[in-house]
Parts: sequence; structure tokens; C-alpha cells
Amino acid sequence: MFDLTSRIDTAMGHEVVYSPDALADLDKIWEWIAVENEEPASASSTIDAILDRIDDVATFPNSAPPLDTVCQIHSSWRFVSARGYMAFFRVGRTRLYVDRILSSKSDFLRVLLDSSDGIDLYN
Repeated sequence: MFDLTSRIDTAMGHEVVYSPDALADLDKIWEWIAVENEEPASASSTIDAILDRIDDVATFPNSAPPLDTVCQIHSSWRFVSARGYMAFFRVGRTRLYVDRILSSKSDFLRVLLDSSDGIDLYN
């Protein structure tokens, strides 16, 4: 699979904190590409691209577009895209909270709205 612990210390700017759901999303993405599609190298490079994009935005998290740029729902979420996936996060004073990482082809709004604006993702 992939090792997320080595990335936590290298993120510049805000500390990146992944919810249990976001970590499960990464596992599902890797499994789908590596196992179901029999492409482990592609799975690893996709996960790396997603994590790199999140690390990039950790320096200037408010540079990422807010969710309401793609829908008419105001929330505290911002997002970045990488390789057909969207990472949804909230910006704290010193932390960037990655709540979900979902396929851009999925009904991501339904998934996000079912999670109460991210608050319950860390319990």
C-alpha cells in the first residue's frame, strides 16, 4: 500500500490531518486500481499524485477553490483535484483537515452532505 506517516513531517505550512474516512478513501482508491484493475504501479502513482497535490496546497490552503464554486451550497470545504479524484478539506488556524477523497465522477456532494460539514469525521 502506501506510507502516509513520512508525508506528515514534510508538509510545509499547515499540518495536514487526514480523517479516518479520508484514509479509508485512499485505501479504496488504491485497492480499486491495484487489485480490481491489476495496476499496482498506477495505483501507487495515483495515490502519490493525490497526496502531493494535498501537500502542495498545505502551504497556501486558501488558494484552493471553495466548494461553492462548483455548487450552490455554502460550506467551509475547499477542494483540490488530482488524477480524477477530489480531496475535500477544511482550513484551520494551523491545520488542514482532509475530510474525504472522492472520485470526481461520484455523487460527491451527497457523500459530503451526509457527513455534517466534516465535524463527525474525526470521532
